[in-house]
Amino acid sequence: MELPSFLYDLTGEGDQPSLEYVSEVFSMLEVVKMHKKQVLLHLGDIADSIYIVKSGVLKGSIMDEKGKMHTVRFVADGDVMTSMYSFIDQTPSNLQIECIETGEILCFKFQDFEYMSKLYPGLSPSFYKLMLKRYHSMLDEKSRMISHDATIRYVKFIERYARIVDRLPLKEIASFLGIRQQSLSRLRGKMDDIAH
Repeated sequence: MELPSFLYDLTGEGDQPSLEYVSEVFSMLEVVKMHKKQVLLHLGDIADSIYIVKSGVLKGSIMDEKGKMHTVRFVADGDVMTSMYSFIDQTPSNLQIECIETGEILCFKFQDFEYMSKLYPGLSPSFYKLMLKRYHSMLDEKSRMISHDATIRYVKFIERYARIVDRLPLKEIASFLGIRQQSLSRLRGKMDDIAH
């Protein structure tokens, strides 16, 4: 498996680790099999890993004040997911991470991250910067979704997740878009009619 792009962003000059070093650490990570519907991180637990997806799809969900879960992110092959603030501060997570399909992940543990950060003081700041950038892009994506009607939200979703849209259950897409599954089915039907 090739290195996920985020690892390239964590390497560099001076006090950041070299790409060779990161590749070596990466190659030592344990490959963990994941199963459909398996929860890797429960709400309220402390994130002790960054999950690097070798194969499969993960979803991140948050809970609203009424106790309803909402999908906010999908990641697939070669991408990464964690509950950023929970991982950095070792505090309870407000994000739940669950497997959408069977696959394999690599777990980059917090203690390994701490060890590398002691060796390379520049690693932590570049990691925080990178995770903040990802977090803000997710917020931007969600705020753009809110301001559009369901059709445009769906079109944007397909553009953003083109690589994996066929692998996602309808109910997960509906949750992400903030609409009911029946509404999404009708919307897809209408769009298919227009396309033909």
